[in-house]
Amino acid sequence: MKVFFRTLYSIILFGAGILHFARERGFRRIVPKVIPFRRSIVLITGIVEMIFSVLLWVKKGQQLTGKFLALFMMAVFPANVYMAVKRISFRPGKPANPWILWLRLPLQFPLVVGALKLGRKEG
Repeated sequence: MKVFFRTLYSIILFGAGILHFARERGFRRIVPKVIPFRRSIVLITGIVEMIFSVLLWVKKGQQLTGKFLALFMMAVFPANVYMAVKRISFRPGKPANPWILWLRLPLQFPLVVGALKLGRKEG
């Protein structure tokens, strides 16, 4: 079962990382304008997500990977809150559905817990 979750988490991370490049402008919109270097932040976080997707499969340092991935998920949470508060749509030019924006926020919790569980030593 752990392999299934590791695979799923890895695919989600890698896909999200690629989207940071393919849809960079859309991701830049959810970084508050008061933060400098928004484009760089989007691209760097995309790279970090792709690196985490690979590190999930590296046995050595698995506990550290899980902890850093959980911290990363907590670090990007404010951007998701900003997106909900400002009603920023996933599709530029289309109206945002506030229900979806707010209901997706609790999904961050299983991502944090999942990262920590995947980082645990098997025993």
